[in-house]
Amino acid sequence: MVSRIAGILTIPLLTSYPLLATLSGFSLAVMLNCASAIKNVLSVSIITGMFILQNNAVEQHQRGAANGIAMTGMSLFKAVGPAGGGAIFSWAQKRQHGAFLPGRTFSCICDSKDTLA
Repeated sequence: MVSRIAGILTIPLLTSYPLLATLSGFSLAVMLNCASAIKNVLSVSIITGMFILQNNAVEQHQRGAANGIAMTGMSLFKAVGPAGGGAIFSWAQKRQHGAFLPGRTFSCICDSKDTLA
């Protein structure tokens, strides 16, 4: 339940980041630090909730294997994610006037997904 609530609260928080660009000076620093701290707390809550769900989904004698597989997958995607995101962003910047998913639109879609991770 905590993971769902944190996930729902993360959406408006991340969509408010562009509004922070209208601020400047000390107010920008304070708001950015507060938003980042809240995002980190929500992220930790989501990950912890997912681990609890995973541990409840398997029997006691299978938990070690399940946690090992989950950690392996998480490490793999954390290693491949930045390179894949950079390649997609570079591709989007090269095709600014494309008919399907032009660069500017595609970059915004990719940037919003990157901030969730």
